Amino acid sequence: MKKYPSIAVIELKSVAKGILTSDTMIKHSPLSMIRSGSIHSGKYLILIGGSVASVDEAYKKGLLTGGDSITDSLHLPDVHEIVFDALFGKRKKCKGECIATIETRSVPSVIRAADSGIKGADVDIIEIRMADDLGGKGVVIFTGKLEEVETAVSISKVALAENGSIVDITIIPRPVGETSDQINTSTSFKDSVTLSVRDGEQ
Repeated sequence: MKKYPSIAVIELKSVAKGILTSDTMIKHSPLSMIRSGSIHSGKYLILIGGSVASVDEAYKKGLLTGGDSITDSLHLPDVHEIVFDALFGKRKKCKGECIATIETRSVPSVIRAADSGIKGADVDIIEIRMADDLGGKGVVIFTGKLEEVETAVSISKVALAENGSIVDITIIPRPVGETSDQINTSTSFKDSVTLSVRDGEQ
């Protein structure tokens, strides 16, 4: 997937208004990329990318069109390339001595958490999950050294403080091998694998 310097995300509670908003954004700005559609739970998500100017123009038009149907939104003029890759499904393996999971009420909020955290600390992103199979919530998992992961979490919390979108945050120093194996396979139950746990009883 080609990377773009700027992205914006708009989440709406109305599918009908979401389709209208997407159409309006395309008509009024020379965007390079747009991806949109319904997500859990009955919401509509629009993700756009392109030059800073074109994304800014489309984003502002989208906010006006979406109006009261917008549940959350975000514009990142300088999106981190690891965040961009994660948004399009690229996953990384657990590494380092620590993992942290941030769970948010919306997709724009989890992207905001991911981008602010990775820009402010020496961490990597295992994955970003957006809405589907999560009841509309978002999840980002950081990995790295304990102190760096703690810094990323602190920065993300500040970035999300104003909109009250945090559902939960956990930090696991030295996750056991089985936990890493599960995460490396999938954080979705339907796609996970059955593991034999060491020292388990029959």
